[in-house]
Amino acid sequence: MAYEIGGDCIGCGFCAANCPADAIEGEKKIRFDIDPVFCEECGICYENCPRAAVIDPQGRQRVREKGAKKTRMRIDHNLCAGCQTCRLNCPQEAISYRKKGILSGGYCQVDTGKCLGCKTCTFFCITGAIVPE
Repeated sequence: MAYEIGGDCIGCGFCAANCPADAIEGEKKIRFDIDPVFCEECGICYENCPRAAVIDPQGRQRVREKGAKKTRMRIDHNLCAGCQTCRLNCPQEAISYRKKGILSGGYCQVDTGKCLGCKTCTFFCITGAIVPE
C-alpha cells in the first residue's frame, strides 16, 4: 500500500509541487491523488500537507492539533510585482489585488481569515514577496 490522499484535501497542490517522484496529480482547488505506481514512499507529502490529508502506507493519518497556531502568510508590498500569479493559484481564494493608482499598478494582499497557510502562493511568487509571519 502506498500513500493516499484522504477527504480532507483542499486541492492546494503543495504535495504535488514537492513530490520528488512526480507521483501526485490533480486539479487545483479541487483534489489531488497519489499514483501508487510512481510513489516512492518518501513521506514528504505526509509530513508537509497543511491539512494532514495524506494517509501513510500503514493507514495512519497525522492529527492536526486543535488550537495549533496557523501559519499566516504576509506579502511584502515593496517586493510584490503585482503579477497576481499567487492570487490566481490560491486554493482558498485568500489573496486579493489592490490597485494603487492609474499608472502605478498595484499589489496583492492576503486575507488572513481565509488563508489556511498551505504556502501554495509562495511556490508561485516570482519575486519571493510572500513569507510566513
